[in-house]
Amino acid sequence: MANKRKAWIGEAHALIPLLFIWGGEWMFSAIMDFAIYWRDLDWLKQAAFITAVVASLIQLWSLRKDFRKDDSAERSGWGHPALLLLPGVMLIAAIALLEAIGAVGPLFSPVLRAFVLAIGFVQVGLLLGRPMIYLGLWMFALTALMGVWYLGYSAVILEGMGGISLIAGGYMLRVWGR
Repeated sequence: MANKRKAWIGEAHALIPLLFIWGGEWMFSAIMDFAIYWRDLDWLKQAAFITAVVASLIQLWSLRKDFRKDDSAERSGWGHPALLLLPGVMLIAAIALLEAIGAVGPLFSPVLRAFVLAIGFVQVGLLLGRPMIYLGLWMFALTALMGVWYLGYSAVILEGMGGISLIAGGYMLRVWGR
């Protein structure tokens, strides 16, 4: 089991830059949500989002050589590390669609995104280790608390803490991969 975990961490190691990119974007978005009370900075949030998308596409493009790897190499069964993103991308697309058609209100969309992140951490933690599970459970509890008692502040707090947890998850993968 330890060898499988090492193989999974090795494959997930390629996704560390994506965790840092999106963690930074979430934290920047939270800062802009806070600063928006004084100035109209919505355009800056959109620019940060577009920058994160472009940086992610560049990172995924750099992983394309791994698709051509020799199949005789020992793999964990996940296939290419970029395929780990497929369920997350599908969830993000579903949330974007729900927001676009108005099924999810502006107060609830940060809560929904944070729940998806928390569940993702727990799912990945089942393969990679307990600290990721704890990070997911913490994010889930924080999201539930914010959703019930502090919904108006959820965009700032959940995006900020979600960004910090993404960066912490990336850091954990980096340390485990050594």
